[in-house]
Amino acid sequence: MEHLNHMHPPDLHLFDRLPDGFTGIGTEKLDSILPGPSLIRIEGENGSPLFVSILLHGNETTGFTAMQQLLAGYGAPHCALPRPLLLFVGNVAAAVRGVRKLEGQADYNRIWQGERYPEHLLARHVLAEIVKAAPIAGIDLHNNTGKNPHYGCINRLDHSSLSLARRFSKTIVWFTEPHEVLAVALSAICPAVTLECGVSGDAAGTKHVENYLRHCLELPEESLFTPPANHHNDLFHTTARMLLSEGIRPGFGRCSDETDVCFREDLETLNFERVPVGTELGLYRNGVPPIMVIDNLNRNVTDRYLLFTENRILTRVPVVPSMFTSDVKVILQDCLGYIMEPYEAEW
Repeated sequence: MEHLNHMHPPDLHLFDRLPDGFTGIGTEKLDSILPGPSLIRIEGENGSPLFVSILLHGNETTGFTAMQQLLAGYGAPHCALPRPLLLFVGNVAAAVRGVRKLEGQADYNRIWQGERYPEHLLARHVLAEIVKAAPIAGIDLHNNTGKNPHYGCINRLDHSSLSLARRFSKTIVWFTEPHEVLAVALSAICPAVTLECGVSGDAAGTKHVENYLRHCLELPEESLFTPPANHHNDLFHTTARMLLSEGIRPGFGRCSDETDVCFREDLETLNFERVPVGTELGLYRNGVPPIMVIDNLNRNVTDRYLLFTENRILTRVPVVPSMFTSDVKVILQDCLGYIMEPYEAEW
């Protein structure tokens, strides 16, 4: 079981202006201007602020780079933005080291409900400040470790949330679990979206996010929540997540005797594809099924989705996976991926 930090919770650092040097600093030196998790108020010309969260996971840097470019383009902090901005910079210590989270830390995107970790106190402080600010919308920026399209995630099927997501991509995912993520908490305060922006460091992903944020700052409120021309939308509902059984050692492609399960090398290419019945996901040893499938009610529904036969892992029903990754550390810290189904929504 993961060792959890039982020390005092990290302090939230409040800034009333953008710290000097923010737009040019590398993540490896970020702690020289931000001593830890920071909530930064940046002046805007009028209206309610836009809330944006970056670096909840320290190695997901697209949101940070896009924000640097956006703010530099507006001349912040010396010039006002078109709309005020409330910027949360999350796991600074992990960003400095280029990792998702530090050993002993809670996942910064699993602390927004509950009381288990010291970081839950930090989350409550952040949410209290967001409530006081009454933002027009909330945006949480993330990267995937696997091969996925750019897509928007929502937690409520209302017109405003759908519109925010559609402005980023025609591919939209509606999910309610895991319920401890920031966007679920945000959605009780304002229209909210999580943007999954491809892999970290991809220039096209960074530009996509920068342009999206610029529109959110510059558009009037009535236009912000009017979706673009609705040609075609791929809306999916996340129904379950796939976890490794405890102690299982995963591998990909040609695996050594040190692994308990060997997934297909191209597993990530299945993301957002309609995967038919009988598709092989991998091979396993020792006759013990290595994967559990847990639904949104926290029930074990493995037998509904997977067939284990002759040491092969096969799909029992058609599935649409997302966030399948070959990053073993992410798999062990979080999950192998999610199972979705197409969903029809009224706009």
